[in-house]
Amino acid sequence: MSLRPTLLIFVIAAALVLAAGCTQPAVPQQPAPETPVVNVTVPFAPIPVESTGGVNLAYELEFTGTENMTFVPEKVEVIDPATGTVISTVDGTLLSATFHPASVPPPAGAEMQEGTSKLLFPRINLWFRVAPNAVPDRLTHRVTLNRTSDGLPLLTVTGGEVAVRKDLSPVVVGAPVRGPGWVIIETTSPLAHHARSQITMNGVTRVPQRYAQDYLYLDPATGAPFSGNETVARDWFGFGKELYAVGNGTVVYARDGVPDIEITTDKPPATFDTALGNGVVIDLGDEKYACYGHMVNGSVRVKAGDTVTEGQVVGLMGNTGNSDAPHLHFQVITGSPVVLGGEGYPIVYRSFNITGTFSEDDLSATFFDTPVPQLDRLMENDVVVSFP
Repeated sequence: MSLRPTLLIFVIAAALVLAAGCTQPAVPQQPAPETPVVNVTVPFAPIPVESTGGVNLAYELEFTGTENMTFVPEKVEVIDPATGTVISTVDGTLLSATFHPASVPPPAGAEMQEGTSKLLFPRINLWFRVAPNAVPDRLTHRVTLNRTSDGLPLLTVTGGEVAVRKDLSPVVVGAPVRGPGWVIIETTSPLAHHARSQITMNGVTRVPQRYAQDYLYLDPATGAPFSGNETVARDWFGFGKELYAVGNGTVVYARDGVPDIEITTDKPPATFDTALGNGVVIDLGDEKYACYGHMVNGSVRVKAGDTVTEGQVVGLMGNTGNSDAPHLHFQVITGSPVVLGGEGYPIVYRSFNITGTFSEDDLSATFFDTPVPQLDRLMENDVVVSFP
């Protein structure tokens, strides 16, 4: 038998098999999930401000493009783009405490105009120090986002490149109080409630209290902040202490008549209207405004429109508004004279001495044998200071 017919039959059979295979339905290809485009921005660029621990850089990252994502930031690396050096890393419990997720549901239009702590976009507040000779010209950020709750892998985004505002300087102020025995708290830390307070007003989210400081007064001899009952406001040594204008300027806001909180544990719920309590705002010029809060009811000694000079008494330290104990809340803002509607601006004090440290755990002070003089610096958290 010839091989040719057999070979022809094989070729025909193979062709039929191939043709049949070509008519089988194709297995559909699943499209790869799209990588979301996440934008990272810095709404208010950092302005270097020096304290004893170095040069402070404080600012926020804001995220857009995350509306359809469920994520938790796992790590933030702050990078000097000129060298590629990571100059600060934030992760773990610190990042958990400084991450502010977008609010669900989002703030309504009226809330965003009138004032709300709800956020339209997620934010992270950062605060770190660098050496005085190592302040970078620019910063960028590498952020690792954990999306395991959506069954997705980690996502790393880079962004938020910003120029460090070396062209701007902190406001130099005099002393809002006088003499020894003053404790400075809730400052120079990303964990301070002032730095973590994100406020939306007039449609813009700002951090009005970014550089705010709370002043407590101690008995200079014993280091105790009160004598008697801790919950009685008038048992605190600072109750009724005089408060002074930190510079020459014009009073643009003054409020009196908010009741004293006589028992500290009976503080009424705070609102945007009453948070400052009795207070004063002084226009220092160049759109910089010095804000004082929590004064004694009936003690405010100036009114809107008054011209004040540095060292002039403007009121007495008290316990009104959103206050847990008699203290002075002091801050400088820019862009708006509204206390919770401006952007927090860095301050340095012309002259003061560091005389000790303070423990917030047991409300006690440790005094130094020799004061440490400071000029044109911001105070650190939990230091005891004296003013001329």
